Parts: sequence; structure tokens; C-alpha cells
Amino acid sequence: MLERFKETKKFLLNFTNELDKSKNIDRTILENSSLNQEIDRLEKGNFKIALVAPFSAGKSTFINSIIGKDLLSMDIRAETSVITKISYSDQIKVEVTYFEKNKVEMFDTDDFGSPLTYTTCKEILKKITTVRDETNEEKIKEVVVYCPLDICRDNVEIIDTPGLFSRHEKHEAITNNIIPQVNAVIFMIDPDSVGEEHFTEKIRKYVNSAKTSSLEEDGRHIFFVINKIDVFDPEDITKARHELRQVLSGIIMKPNIHEVSAYFGMKGKQLHTKDIDITEVQKDRKIKIPDPLDPEYTIAGRQITEENATDIIAFSKINELEKSLGEYLQSKNQYLITDVMSSIRTVLSGTINKMKFEIREVEKMITEDKTAYIKKIEALQEEIELLKEETLFNVKTIISKKIVGGTSGRGLDDEIYDEVGGNLVDVGKDIDREIFKKWSKAKKGITRDSGEDVVKEVILDAEEFLVLKIKELVRTSFIFVKKEISSLISDIQEQLDIVTEKLEEAELKNLGIKMDTISNMNVDNLVGSTINKIEREFSDIIVGIAKDCQEKVQGAYNSSIYDVKKEGFVNWFKGLFGYEEYEERFDLYRFKRELDQIIDDLTAVMQDKVLESQVEIAKPIFDMSQKIVEDIKTESSNIIINVIKVKENVLKELKKEMYKNEDEKLTSISQKKQKISNMKVISQRFEEKALQFSKEAFESELHEQSPVYQ
Repeated sequence: MLERFKETKKFLLNFTNELDKSKNIDRTILENSSLNQEIDRLEKGNFKIALVAPFSAGKSTFINSIIGKDLLSMDIRAETSVITKISYSDQIKVEVTYFEKNKVEMFDTDDFGSPLTYTTCKEILKKITTVRDETNEEKIKEVVVYCPLDICRDNVEIIDTPGLFSRHEKHEAITNNIIPQVNAVIFMIDPDSVGEEHFTEKIRKYVNSAKTSSLEEDGRHIFFVINKIDVFDPEDITKARHELRQVLSGIIMKPNIHEVSAYFGMKGKQLHTKDIDITEVQKDRKIKIPDPLDPEYTIAGRQITEENATDIIAFSKINELEKSLGEYLQSKNQYLITDVMSSIRTVLSGTINKMKFEIREVEKMITEDKTAYIKKIEALQEEIELLKEETLFNVKTIISKKIVGGTSGRGLDDEIYDEVGGNLVDVGKDIDREIFKKWSKAKKGITRDSGEDVVKEVILDAEEFLVLKIKELVRTSFIFVKKEISSLISDIQEQLDIVTEKLEEAELKNLGIKMDTISNMNVDNLVGSTINKIEREFSDIIVGIAKDCQEKVQGAYNSSIYDVKKEGFVNWFKGLFGYEEYEERFDLYRFKRELDQIIDDLTAVMQDKVLESQVEIAKPIFDMSQKIVEDIKTESSNIIINVIKVKENVLKELKKEMYKNEDEKLTSISQKKQKISNMKVISQRFEEKALQFSKEAFESELHEQSPVYQ
């Protein structure tokens, strides 16, 4: 699924290892570059994919088809109740984390002490991750399954979430908390459910939530999979696709929709890897595929052979989805590759340029007065040191103005606070309109028995609406911060450009030539996706809003009940002796008026809570921004210091060359020329491979511009 990324990563790791061992590379340039840090980021870069689906949409079967193993239970009664993550390991094992004290338990053997197999692992998962044992979700925080799966190499993690629309309310909350933490979300769709009113309303909410949980434009990180193309007629699948596009209209302009058979994908891959015998496939009455020799006819049973494994996989269309998903994930992590390539080029060109400069200077030394030349070097060293201190001071001043504020006194915290505050006013108005609209419609059908449920439903809808609006607000604020940080980076780059010119002027003045080895700042990777840190902060805003809903509605209910004497002669006669009977009456009109007041009060409380949350929302955004800016300050300072170190090292080596005799200098020139020749070969080999990867990436981009939904 991530073949191009994996191949490029492998090449860069090997090439960097080769550079580290090379005698031709300049150690000072290598050690003062950011290559090692960028390699570390590349090795740690991960890919998280979450599967989200209504109950019985075939989510577990789909995951099995992606990994090519019968690992997760496909029993319709074994609905997933616990977050289950699948990661890579050489050995099959299951790690269970409990809520109580974050206790961790590891299973790596079966009941008989033997190492786990996929079969015994599946039995363990069935016990601890499904709703058959309803205590699981109360005790277990998450389960991680480690397996030797190729698809999970290079830090790919597949996350199976509890089902949406299920009878277990906690499942939806768990799933909604997972979505912001992943790189891609796959919504599994059952063709039967697309046209249902309940599905339409719910799926729009979830997709909107997933969209606002990422900075990705137009929900590019969201994939929709219509499953069970082996069960439904092509006309039903086409209808489901059309209805799904209508459901998503206004939310995602060009939804990435795929049609698959998860079951066929799993069976085809198992047959291909010989995990199952051909007889198992032949006996499976579900499996029928178009005849490869005559597609108008189908083959099944004994007509299917082991050679048809690829045909079964092709029919499932699972590979098309994997390719599309892989291309998206590769594009999102491409910056890791680009940063490493940029640093490698800096090291290669820096080494060559340094040796060229040294050759020219050593050749001049042969005829130049040694004392005068050393004075020039020392004068340049002094100027370089002064420029370093001046530049570090200027960069710190630029950053300080951005954080604290300049003469106007308005810093980044003020800007963020105002940005959040202005948007919160609009959110409060939107909530007022939304609750009024929902309540006006809902209260018409209120009865004595339904009042509490109706009010609770209105408040729950309002909560969902509020969460969505706050997410949109945070997203907008975060984009604002990104612009501010980009502006800061631009200002710092300007300062680096200035010092580059001054260094070159100093080199020309003292030596009559430029060294030409200064690096450019590359801090784009510091502004990564950190929106997840913020989203956790605003979840508390609505905690207290609906907490007292049931008590308040029950209070309104109680105050609308009163007792009256029963009518009739018998009850009148009993009253003469003090034994009259009373009957309970319910004032529906009064009840509705009481509920109107409750809704008004809750709306006011919700609006107040929203406006009061300005600091709670703005502070984590500012703290996050401050951390990123501090990283930028450290990174830019390191770049300045490291560039100066390289230049100072060149001057020190030139001083050493001055004390050599003429023959030694000529030998040194010859050795440097040979190293330059060797470095050019290494550099050419790198660029040829880089060109190959860039061509593949370009072809991939062309494919992305013609996606399956067109």
C-alpha cells in the first residue's frame, strides 16, 4: 500500500548510512547539518488509519481483507466494543491496557503455553473486544494486536473502532475521540442503509465531524467504502453510490468513494499466500467470479483453481482502494522524504564547494605571504563571530516581538484571543437559532410521557451542534496561527538572507572569494498537525450543560401534576367520613410552558458557557503556538551556529595548510581533487535515484487528479 514511500525511505536510510561511513564526505558539514534529526523523524513517521462503520457493515471483514488474515471475528453477534489497533511485530502478541491505573497485560502464548497463531489470537480477541462480554468496555481502554504483517511495516497502524449507530451509546463517543488522532478515516457503508433517513442524518454529522477534525482541505483524508459488491446487484451498488453522493453534498465536494467486496478480498489474499487450501474456496458457495477467459460467464466450486487467487482479489477491488489510500498517505508524509533529500543535497554540495574553495586558497598560498594571509583569516574569523552574535540577537528579537508584541504591545496571545472571541459570538448566535429551530418542531408532539425524552433529544442535538461549531472555530483559529507562524518563518528567513550577504561581503573583503556553503533554513516540518492537542481542551465546555437536564425536566413534570377529588355520589359520601378519593391530573399546557422555560434557560446557559470558554479555547492554541515558535527559535539558532561552525572549520584548516611546504600543499590539492571526483559520482548516483522517485511521484499525482469518483 505504501510501496513507493517504503522504497524511497529504504534508499535514503541506506544512502545516509553510506555517507556516514564515507571517507570522502566532510565530517564537519555532515555533523552540523540537520540530516540526523530528519532521518530520525523519517524513521518515526507513522500512518494511522481508522475504520468507522455502522453495526453489521462488515468492518471486521474489511480489516481482515486489508491485512490478508482471518484475524478479527466476522460473527455478526460479535460487535466490536473496544478500540482495537493492529501494528507490526515479528511475533504475534496481544497487549491489553485497562482503565484502572493504566494496567497493561500482554498475551503472547495460548492456554497451553505455545506461541500465539492467528487462530489462537483470534480467540483471545473474541473474548476481550466484543460486546458478548459487556464488562469489557467498562474495564478495557484499548487492545493492540502485534503481527508480522507486511502492510503494517514502517509504522502503519490500523484501528478498528466500536460501531456507529449501535445500541451501545459509549461506542459512538469512543469512535468520535479516535477520529481526530488518525491520518485517514475510512467510512464503511452497507448499500442497504444509504437511503434510510436515520443513516442520512447521522452520517452527515459524523462526516462533518471527521472533516472539521483535520486541516485537510475538503475532507481528502476521508474515504468511503461501499461494501458487499459480491452480495448486491450492480444496480443496487450504483444506486447506493448515487444516494451517498447526495447525502454528502454540501459537506464534501468530491467524495472519494470505492466499491469493494471485503469478503472476497480476504479469501483471495488468503488463497494467494496459501493460508487456506483451495478446497476451502471451492466449497464456499459465496465465491463466484467472472471467468477470466469469458467474463460473461461465472466460475465457482471446482472450476476455481489456485491460479484464480489474483482474479478473486481483482473482483474484490480491494487493491484499488489500497492504492488510493497509499497514495494519499504518501503525499501527507512526503515532507519527511523531502527534508531528508534536501539535507543530503546540502551535505553533498557543501562538501564539494568546501573542497573547491580550499583548493583555490591553497593554490594562492603557494605564492602569497604566509603572515599576511593568516592575518586575513583571523580578521575574517572575528567578523564571522560578530555576525553570528548579531544574527542570533536579531532572530530572538523577531521572535520575541511575535510572541510578546512590539511597540503596540499586541502579541500573538492577544491576536489568538481576539480571533477566538470574535468567532465565539457567532457560535453563540448559531446555537440560539439551532435550539429554537429544534425545539419549535419537537414540542408540538410532546405528551405527558414523552416530555423528558424530547427535551433530552433536543439538548443532545444541541451538544453535537456545539461540538461541531467549536471544532470549526478551532480549525479556523489554527489556520490563523499557521499563517502567523509562516509569516514569522518568512521574517527569520529574511534575516538569514541578510547575514548570508554580510558573510559573503566579509569573505570577499578579506579573502577575495566567497565560501558559498551557507545553508537555508527549513522549518516547515515544525508546523505539523497539532490540532489534536487543542481538541481535547474544548471537550469540557459542554460537560455541565446537559448534566442536569433529566432533573430539570422531571421537576417541570412534577410541578404540572395536581390532585382533584374524584367525581360521583360514592366519593362524595366517603368524603363525609374523611375517606374521599383523589385522582391525579396532568396540566399539559403548564408542562409545555415549564419546558419552554427550561429550554430558554439551557440555551442561555449554553451561550454563557460558550462565551466564558474564550480563555479555555485560546490558551491551548497559544501554548501550542508558543511551543512551535520556541522550536523555530532553537532550529534557526542551530542553523546559524552550525553554518558559522562550518566556516570557522574551513578557516582553521586553511591555517594548517599554511604551515605545509609546497610539495605537501600540492599533494593536498591532488587529494582534494580526487575526493571531489568521488563526491560527484556519489552525488550523480543520488540525483538519478531522486529523479526516478520524483517521476513516480508525478505519475501518482496524475492518478490522484483522476480519482475513482469521476
